[in-house]
Amino acid sequence: MTDGVYYDPLATELLVPRWSDQASQLRSAANGLSGVSTSGLPSAAQGPARIFLEMWENTQRKASVAADVYADELRSIHGAYTSFDEEIARRLEQLEPH
Repeated sequence: MTDGVYYDPLATELLVPRWSDQASQLRSAANGLSGVSTSGLPSAAQGPARIFLEMWENTQRKASVAADVYADELRSIHGAYTSFDEEIARRLEQLEPH
């Protein structure tokens, strides 16, 4: 532990699937919004409703990318820590008398 930084590989195993699932759900919701019809609304409300839906769809797509990036970064950090720990163990083993 260094200056309060702590890495928990078990938490990573829990968080990566959650972030990936969130990204998938956001993409699904965005796809659902893209097909929503505003034709049932009064004509004066159709334009603003379409703009709102397009903006919300765009926001969900951006959020899904952010969730994917976060999951990818957690995977990367997990790989880096695992490799680092393995390298330290290897070097310590070399220092032990045989």
